[in-house]
Amino acid sequence: MRKPDFHLSWSLALNVFFVCLLGAGLNSIPAPFDSAGIAVFGCGAAVYAALRFPPLLSIPMALVISAPIWFSDGSIVGKESLTLLPIVLSFFGYQKSLRQIIKIGGGFWSIVFVPILFLEHALYDTENLNLLLSGVLVTWISGVLGLVSGHFAYLTTHGLRRKLSYEPEKVKLNFLLSYFFAGCFFVASTAVIYLSVSLFQQQQERQIKGYMAQRVAVLQQQLSDFISQHQRVISSTAQTLSGDKRAEQLDARATKQLSIAASLYPNFITFLVTDDSGNITHTYPPNLIENVRAGVLPNVAYRPYFFKAMQSGKPYLSNVFQGRGFGNDQIVAMSAPIKSEDGKPIGIIEGSLSLKSFSIFDELSLNGFSLLIEDQKGEVVYASETLNLRPLSKAPTYPCEPQCGNEIQDGPEGKTWLRYKGDIAQANWTVNYYFKQEYLLSSMSSYLLKDLLLLLLLSLLGTITGFLVARMISMPLRRLIRYIANFDPSTNRESKIPHQALHIQELTSVNAEFVKLEQRLLKAFDDLDKTRAKEQQLNVELGELNQSLEARIEEKTHHLESALKSAEAANTAKTQFLANMSHEIRTPMNGIIGSCELMFEHNLPKHIASRAKTISRSATNLLLILDSILDWSKIESGKMGIDNRDTQIHELLHSARELYLYSADIKDIAVDVNIDSSVPSALITDAGKVSQVVNNLLSNAIKFTDEGTITIGAEYRDNHLIIAISDTGIGISEDKLNTIFEKFEQADASTTRYYGGTGLGLAISKGLVELMGGEIQVKSALNEGSTFTFFIPCKEGESGAVKTMAEIATLPENIHVLLAEDNDINAEIVMDMLKGANVRCIRTRNGQDALEAAKKYAFDVIIMDCQMPVMDGLTATSLIRKQGKNKDEVRIIALTANAFEEDRQACLNAGMDAYLSKPIRKRMLFNTVAYQLAKS
Repeated sequence: MRKPDFHLSWSLALNVFFVCLLGAGLNSIPAPFDSAGIAVFGCGAAVYAALRFPPLLSIPMALVISAPIWFSDGSIVGKESLTLLPIVLSFFGYQKSLRQIIKIGGGFWSIVFVPILFLEHALYDTENLNLLLSGVLVTWISGVLGLVSGHFAYLTTHGLRRKLSYEPEKVKLNFLLSYFFAGCFFVASTAVIYLSVSLFQQQQERQIKGYMAQRVAVLQQQLSDFISQHQRVISSTAQTLSGDKRAEQLDARATKQLSIAASLYPNFITFLVTDDSGNITHTYPPNLIENVRAGVLPNVAYRPYFFKAMQSGKPYLSNVFQGRGFGNDQIVAMSAPIKSEDGKPIGIIEGSLSLKSFSIFDELSLNGFSLLIEDQKGEVVYASETLNLRPLSKAPTYPCEPQCGNEIQDGPEGKTWLRYKGDIAQANWTVNYYFKQEYLLSSMSSYLLKDLLLLLLLSLLGTITGFLVARMISMPLRRLIRYIANFDPSTNRESKIPHQALHIQELTSVNAEFVKLEQRLLKAFDDLDKTRAKEQQLNVELGELNQSLEARIEEKTHHLESALKSAEAANTAKTQFLANMSHEIRTPMNGIIGSCELMFEHNLPKHIASRAKTISRSATNLLLILDSILDWSKIESGKMGIDNRDTQIHELLHSARELYLYSADIKDIAVDVNIDSSVPSALITDAGKVSQVVNNLLSNAIKFTDEGTITIGAEYRDNHLIIAISDTGIGISEDKLNTIFEKFEQADASTTRYYGGTGLGLAISKGLVELMGGEIQVKSALNEGSTFTFFIPCKEGESGAVKTMAEIATLPENIHVLLAEDNDINAEIVMDMLKGANVRCIRTRNGQDALEAAKKYAFDVIIMDCQMPVMDGLTATSLIRKQGKNKDEVRIIALTANAFEEDRQACLNAGMDAYLSKPIRKRMLFNTVAYQLAKS
């Protein structure tokens, strides 16, 4: 079974409920006519469910929809067949093609179950072939109607929109239209014929019921007259014998009167006359008196017909009973009292009326109708042979009495009968008139069979009509397809599309459009031939051009390769030049800045201290220019990285203000810091790059402002740090705002001459901000001032995670330091810095000497220059880590003038623990040494 491909939902549940309700409701509708088959209309809903839903759901739905069928009359095999039809379709037709569904449904229904239905009906309807065939056809039509209507409903509501997982089946138009026409004809014809049969059957039933009602009324009158007539005979004879007469006269008169009554009313079997004691005195036939005298039946005083008549003095009609004495015939006794002159009963006269005499009324009935007469005790007086009821037996009674209708279920012989009854007031009897329902079905079966055969004929006509209509449509299409398939613009210049006598407007339009398309195609092919000729000519010219072009392309490629190699060499040379320049400048700068820092530790005269500060600031400015050039080189080459850490923004901004406060004071400019309360105490960002951008912008603001105030503002919004540097300086013209962030660019050429600068500050600032994922903007007006604002994304950090190293750390006493430095000035400065902290320091001039010293002595710290003669610092470090006396515990700190990140990484890879770039500051040196010793 296919895995269910549906999901439970309210819409699905509502759909299932509606289908089940519709199908069960249609199956609950009574059949429009009576037949030996099963006529139902809800099988289409079960077929729809079998095609629409997977078997897991459709099979229970089919059982629910088919449930009302099992509560109706009909054959068991027919009910089973109609129930199994959608189940078989669910198993073998779900998600199958159109042809497969028709084959499975039609084949299963017609080939498998129809023979079984025929055999079942043959067992019970052998007497009437029409009834058998019509019953099988009615059940078969119910299944076909359900298959067609359910399939059509599925195709209309869902099947045509369904996307198949397999390649769709190619269905011929002839087959499709034949199927739809046959189905539509079948459904329409079924409705018309079912209506016709229903109306005909209702008319027949009305005629039969009318006849039966009329016949019962006639029988009531006829039986009343019959009983009254015979009762009057008995009464008149009794009156004749009444009065005071002599015995001889009474005897002669009785014999004569009985003989006359017997000759006129032969339905009386016997007559007898009694005295007032019940003794029989006269009989007819006369020979019966001998039996009386022999003691067979001398006295009838115990008989109801005697004592009832004697007591009431009126004529009496008995119930049916079995005769005794004069014979065992089943009779009805009629008696009347013989009275004296004073009116007193002195005896009775009785006549025994044979029950067979009522057969004359049955003989007047039409074929198929049966008569039942019952007395007041409910015993059979007379019954037609078809009712199989004997006289004196109990007449049938029904649970619905006395509210029974005209149709009696489980009547005589266990069959269904139509019954009309009436009372015979003269005798207090009841007359019943029966008609067996089977006779109605039998009389209807011939008409029904003809209509059903007409239905099949109409369905066949629909199939043929659909085929012809499809042929009318498909033949022109096929001719057009063949024409298109054989169409060749090179040979079919004069051919024409074939036409037919009967034109279908849409197909004629298709032909006309193709004729237009054909003309366009022919014209296009002519144009294509001309284009091909031109193309061949151009190909020849192009081939000649290619030969010369390949040579030129090869020449250009060679020039480009040479230019690319030259550019790569120039870039390498630029990088090497910058590295060398950085090293060569930083080395003497280390001597200048370090000497100034050492001088500041002594009490210098005021004018000398001022000169020293000037020297230090100048050296620092020169170092900033160098750093700017190196930073821009890193940004251009993509080697600049991000180092996000917890950063105290408040301290960073105040430190930047303190750094430039001296320059601002000289120009009498105020520098304010406004930090919004939204700024956390710590943010996760690259503190160095943020500080560098702030320093660049603050430096520019001081540089281009002669009076007024510079404001540093900060706020934190939507996980973004926003810092703005505003000044009241010279401002920037609007047409220059888009160029100031370019390298080596300033607002005006005269600016460089007057204010100085390299033109790299803003370019570097923009590169750093964009590297951190942010954006920088500027708003400015000439002679009014400028505001530079940059936004960088960052998250809140931990307030206690930021540690500052503003103070110079104190080094432990008696530590042993090895300084490897080839430059005497730099070595002297470092040793002077360490000397003041009582550190024992030994100096070597190259890496080889440093290695030998490390082998002999256990140093705590080695300060290693990277570029030295004989052996460089990187090689020396690697060997010390392998051969040094204190190789595992010693802390090696790089001291180099190289400022690139790759230089720092090379030092760490060689085994160094920390990295210091020249020029070196005492605070940075002491803090690094102290930190490394604390780690060890």
